[in-house]
Amino acid sequence: MRVFMAMTDVGADPCMIRLMPSGRESLCRPGQTLLDAAIRSGMTVPYGCRHGTCASCKAKVLEGDYELMPRVSEFALMSFERDEGYILMCSTLPQGDMVVEVDEEDVEPGIEIFPITDFRAEIVSNVAVTPDIHVLRLKLKQPGDVVYTAGQYFEFNIPGLPETRAYSMATTYSCGNTMEFHVKRVPQGVGSNFLCDLVKGASVTGSGPYGRMQLGSRERNLIFVAGGSGLAPIKALVEKVFSEDFRKEAWLFYGARTGKDLYLVPEWVHMAEKYPNFHFIPALSNKDDEKPWNGEEGYIADVVSRKMAGIENAHAFLCGPPIMIETTLKSLYKLGLYSSDISYDEF
Repeated sequence: MRVFMAMTDVGADPCMIRLMPSGRESLCRPGQTLLDAAIRSGMTVPYGCRHGTCASCKAKVLEGDYELMPRVSEFALMSFERDEGYILMCSTLPQGDMVVEVDEEDVEPGIEIFPITDFRAEIVSNVAVTPDIHVLRLKLKQPGDVVYTAGQYFEFNIPGLPETRAYSMATTYSCGNTMEFHVKRVPQGVGSNFLCDLVKGASVTGSGPYGRMQLGSRERNLIFVAGGSGLAPIKALVEKVFSEDFRKEAWLFYGARTGKDLYLVPEWVHMAEKYPNFHFIPALSNKDDEKPWNGEEGYIADVVSRKMAGIENAHAFLCGPPIMIETTLKSLYKLGLYSSDISYDEF
């Protein structure tokens, strides 16, 4: 039975959630979504955006009443699916004990699952590196350390908003070290403006780590494609690759509209000089003719097509705007990669 109620009507007592066919159970706190309860208890259910748009966490309710949050996109969960009892776990609030049918994932070799932790951190620095991208560095205060791996993301609580905002780590994990995030300021974006306006010493709270866009086998050539602040998780992944012995080839394609929208370029150039098997290829889609530019021109998907012709035994990681992801996926498929060879996050 489907029940839609106001957020304020959520029950005051924890309830028990059972996932089928595994039969595993988890307690769900008042106001907690099914997905959050599941992954915090160590269950490996599929998920992606965690905000009702990607449909990765689709499941079917077998027993129990619930509230489906209004943020769920009609494209992610169609009306006939709702009528048949399907939900998105990330946007479902139980109204009592529930039984839900969902396939728990087999964790791929090399993929690490870490416990979700609530944290409080202090801003160490906040630097605008492009007209709309800020690099924020945070120091954890409580707890003093949260274990994660490159490619994962954290969610931040935003004052005045009922929902969190997600940002990927831009550095590899090191116990107790500063955490780095790249935040793109969005006009009228309450979350991004809050974070971009934070000053040194300000306090933020959130939780993590989330996500499974992680490095798997190190025995394949690697293609990294980033656009805008999507450079953040790519930076962490590249740093992770070269923190250990890596004998294959790695390419970083970095697309931006104009030269002023590129950042960290000197660091990538230095890395390419240090590691002969790392190739940095920036590209501008709207080059300013008044300023010299010796790099690639055009959309990054087209640049990938030109440069990667004949590539074999490769895995690709894509992070950036939806249109960049869509066009680059098409380019990679034409190059012979399959969906299983590609990991991506939309920004």
